[in-house]
Amino acid sequence: MTSIEFSGCLDSDILFNPPVWNDLAETQRRLFNPQALINISDRLRAEFYNGHAIGRDMPVIAPEDWTTTLLKPYANGTIGYDLPCLLSADRPARGRIMMCAQDPLRKPGEAKLTVGTFFGIDSDYLRTRRHYWMIWQLIRKCVFAGYDVWVTDAIKVFAGPNVLRKNTSLRELCYSVILEEVDSFRPDKILTFGKEARLAMEKAGVATEITSVAHPTARGMKGPFKDRISLYYQAMFGAETAF
Repeated sequence: MTSIEFSGCLDSDILFNPPVWNDLAETQRRLFNPQALINISDRLRAEFYNGHAIGRDMPVIAPEDWTTTLLKPYANGTIGYDLPCLLSADRPARGRIMMCAQDPLRKPGEAKLTVGTFFGIDSDYLRTRRHYWMIWQLIRKCVFAGYDVWVTDAIKVFAGPNVLRKNTSLRELCYSVILEEVDSFRPDKILTFGKEARLAMEKAGVATEITSVAHPTARGMKGPFKDRISLYYQAMFGAETAF
């Protein structure tokens, strides 16, 4: 991967959405204007390295940058979307891993489409807190084991509880987008967090073998978060591997 210039120092050994990401952003074109996503990616990259400003608002995708009419019925409410991100390092890559959560859950709020990231990885605050920290450490472990890591959601948008279960057309659109992500990134391994993420990937027709683990906040999960990093890593690479 090509190095990126930045002025901050947070997680400076990680490349956040390096230049090749702009090509991979085309996988989202059925939902949004890729150039709008590139602009948001540039902002999130700066925030990843330099931290969030006090009083920061989440990025927003304006309706004119929506490329599907299937979101219009939900325009008067809160819509969530998590920007797929690529994490790498300035070293040769030995392989590619896709990590996949369920959906970009949002609380009810203003009528706008807000953009977040997988387990809030753009936020230096969240990268040091509880299960967010655990997921971030897992990503770092994979990156420095030589893998480029693509993080994304199986269900691409959240427009309210059960909306995607009822709206077949929007659900199928989301499936087509995640399938194109897989086809474009060509992961050697796919790790899904939670049953719903795994089922969505299977229903989308993903052919790559999927390793499914419990969501880090699933009911019944016990033990320190630091111990679960190794469990997730071993789920992908085998019991003989250690964190």
